[in-house]
Amino acid sequence: MISINTVIFILAIHWFADFVMQTDKQAKGKSRQWKWLLSHTATYSLFWFIPILIIFNLNVLSAIYFVLITFVIHTAQDYVTSRINSRLHQQNKIHEFFVSVGFDQLLHFIQLLLTYNILHENL
Repeated sequence: MISINTVIFILAIHWFADFVMQTDKQAKGKSRQWKWLLSHTATYSLFWFIPILIIFNLNVLSAIYFVLITFVIHTAQDYVTSRINSRLHQQNKIHEFFVSVGFDQLLHFIQLLLTYNILHENL
């Protein structure tokens, strides 16, 4: 069972890596160009390496797996959701846009929690 402190740390690190670390060019360009999508998801995923080692006390191999799994899933997910969100925003469908952004975040949280839990249990 994942502790509440672990969940809070995962959510906080996700917020920082996904929003604070994302540049304006990445945010605007990831729905149109692979270079901005991959730039964002690589930055996001690599940011996790140190917290996974230090805060969550996973070994180096588990940290590498976490980063790789997160990179692949985050890239695939943002490829789809950034295009949907961009279209909704352009069409001024603000409610649908925020519903979609919220669902995107829910999927990210689920991936992070499941990945952490699987790797943590297999130490």
